[in-house]
Amino acid sequence: MRARIAAVAFLCCACAALAQETSATFYAVKEGSITYVLVHKLHEVHGTSRKLEGVAKLQPGAPTLVQVRVPVASFDSGNSNRDSHMREATHEAAHPYVEVKGTLPALQLPLTGPAQLPLEARIELNGETERQTIPVTLAPEGSGIRAKFSFPVSLEAHHVERPELLLVKVDDKVTIDGNLLFEARK
Repeated sequence: MRARIAAVAFLCCACAALAQETSATFYAVKEGSITYVLVHKLHEVHGTSRKLEGVAKLQPGAPTLVQVRVPVASFDSGNSNRDSHMREATHEAAHPYVEVKGTLPALQLPLTGPAQLPLEARIELNGETERQTIPVTLAPEGSGIRAKFSFPVSLEAHHVERPELLLVKVDDKVTIDGNLLFEARK
């Protein structure tokens, strides 16, 4: 008798988990850009990529799971020599992507206006991982959700040799700015 009760309880839990799984909504990046801002005493460098991949899984009453990645080779600063050096410094051949994975608090859709939420994130660059809380501003846009964010990354923490110009190294802190439009997958 106990075995039957345990089996019924297990089936109920499995069905409930399956029902929650199927009620999840998936969003994918439709368009956007990620830009890094590198500062040297003599100038500032902006490298931008529009070749990004991203997905978000929204589940009722549960945290939203987010993953965005960008090919290192896709960043363009307007200077091909500088871009080539950046790929070397980040060991692009061994670590071809910069990746951010994290969780946002549960979202109530549809969004009624802009909301700033913390993304508890894991940032991977040059094969090194760093945990960080990233403030993300979400806003409804058409049938999707616009996500904007900005956060600092330490080159030294990710074992990236800081480039130098005229014997002066760039700042350790690089700012990452993002502006992404997520749309529901059909």
